[in-house]
Amino acid sequence: MAPIILVPVGRHALIETEFEAESEVVHTEGSWQPVALEKGVEYAQLDLFLGKYLTLVAGRYATPFNFYKERLDARWIRNLPEAPLIFGVGDNSGNGGMLRGAVPLSGTTQLTYSAYFSALANNQIAGSERQTGLRTGLFFPKPRFEAAFSFNRHLNGERFNNYGADLTWNIRSIPLDIRSEALISEAAGDGYWVEAAYRLSNPRFSKWLRRSQAVLRGEQYFGPRVLIDTGLEMPEGDADRIFTGWNYWLTDSVRAGVAYGRQFGSSDNHGIWTLGISYRFVR
Repeated sequence: MAPIILVPVGRHALIETEFEAESEVVHTEGSWQPVALEKGVEYAQLDLFLGKYLTLVAGRYATPFNFYKERLDARWIRNLPEAPLIFGVGDNSGNGGMLRGAVPLSGTTQLTYSAYFSALANNQIAGSERQTGLRTGLFFPKPRFEAAFSFNRHLNGERFNNYGADLTWNIRSIPLDIRSEALISEAAGDGYWVEAAYRLSNPRFSKWLRRSQAVLRGEQYFGPRVLIDTGLEMPEGDADRIFTGWNYWLTDSVRAGVAYGRQFGSSDNHGIWTLGISYRFVR
């Protein structure tokens, strides 16, 4: 469960927060394992709209390294239930401040930016690392295409840099969504993933099929070149993985999905079946 609360404060401020609670029920070797509830605050922030092109964010926010954490981490938004192999670098939140916005460079191009600093917090529910970084990119509204670059530096304990790149392209005429991210890091490893999602909305398809979406993702990960304790949850070694999935909207708020993936790695070679249903409600 991941409730999101948005509270407007006048015309120039917004409070937004997400609390997440989840547990795994595991049956192995003929018995059920103990069930533990994992909980945490994904973000709890105050957005101050200082101008048309500038927003000040204060509090706890999702780290804007590449785009998956901010845009696709929610279960009812992502196309496949399994996160990419390189997601461990961006799967964290920061406690501090951020400046972000979008500036039109012309009638067809916008410059987007996010710059942040996070302080160290050893809290079980709302902990954070001391880090700084930025994400900046170019967005072209007409073709619905965006390409961006990310930089992140960890400042406590072992210091190291992460570099990222991402792109999204929503092709209306097909309709096809293409998404991709890349990671370059001596300490966290290198990798990339590319995903294509095709919505079967063409009138030639039956009404039943027009509620469907087919998804395909390929990805690779290469282990770190420098062995230090990063504190990040990354794969144990080099790995290749391919995923295919199918989503079906029972209603506008209820989505069912099935996916199969195969991971190929020297120390971890296995298949992954996932069945799920997500319910999104708005009040």
